Amino acid sequence: MIGYDLIKKVAYDIQKNIQMPIYIIDKSGNLIYGDKDFFEKKAGFLKINVEYIDEKEIYEVGEFICYNIFYNDVLFFTIALEGKDEQSKKVLYLISLIFEQLLHKYDREEFLIKALTCKLSVNLVSYYAEKYKINKNVKYTVAIVESNNEIDDAIKIITNIFDKGNLYTVKFDDKRFAAIFSYKGNNSLIELYKTMKDMIEAEGYMKVKIASSSSFVPIEDIHIAYREAETALLIGKKLEDEKGIYIYEDYSFAEILWGIDIEKVNNFIKKRNIDFGIFKDEELIQTLNAFFRNSLNLSETARELYIHRNTLVYRLDKIFKMTGLDAKNFDEAVLLKMIMTLTKLYDIPR
Repeated sequence: MIGYDLIKKVAYDIQKNIQMPIYIIDKSGNLIYGDKDFFEKKAGFLKINVEYIDEKEIYEVGEFICYNIFYNDVLFFTIALEGKDEQSKKVLYLISLIFEQLLHKYDREEFLIKALTCKLSVNLVSYYAEKYKINKNVKYTVAIVESNNEIDDAIKIITNIFDKGNLYTVKFDDKRFAAIFSYKGNNSLIELYKTMKDMIEAEGYMKVKIASSSSFVPIEDIHIAYREAETALLIGKKLEDEKGIYIYEDYSFAEILWGIDIEKVNNFIKKRNIDFGIFKDEELIQTLNAFFRNSLNLSETARELYIHRNTLVYRLDKIFKMTGLDAKNFDEAVLLKMIMTLTKLYDIPR
């Protein structure tokens, strides 16, 4: 059971974001929150706990619309808003959802799952974060760790890597968990994830894939980071399954292309007279990826691939013959990258 102080605090936070006054009355008719002087002028209003004690839909009392909040099927308190229009009813309904969620007690694991999947309001996330002593003054990122094996040992290994109180893990099922953590280390995130992956695979005798958000967000917005990690995992596995570590910011281009009508994708690619054998030629694909990575710079790409510049030009010419697209031309390079991405995203037969 939540206390009146929390009800007042939540009502106060809600009131800051809406113009219509909120009133909350307990089952004995006492005002928990609201302007008492104004409220008491409404004759008969305090009798709602008698006449409407079992009402479970929005109902009207004078100039107000009301909604009862029950706890274990017993009236706990009533929320009242002035106004009878549809907009007021929608607002009242949303407010009631917040309080009904507040009455449901979540353990820390349940809370974090709800927060990650955006099933709780900002106020509730803030409340539970405080309850479970999660630091609200730092920003967090989210990594999803996935394996074909039981994931419990991986959670233990990850827990040992981070300082106590700096990591929260959430197990979604036997083969996947999310790690929520703040990070101020000297190494980059990708280096951190390489360390995590190496340790899990060496000590846990299992292969894992790690997908991470790019954002660091307050705990109240943790669902944003989780959504980024989910997207990185989905797209990363489609484009670079063998890589095993996927960072959200690396897949912005592919994310834009994800969700396009598959028929449109097929029609678009059919229009290009492409020899799909290019996508089975690892050397050419590696060359193209390096060329894109180095902003179409011939010298930098040749240096990265440890090949002579003329060899690189020869490979790009070969790609041109197979696709009709000159990777050295910016517009055609974009088109080529788009086709490469689409064929992988949608698993188009090659």
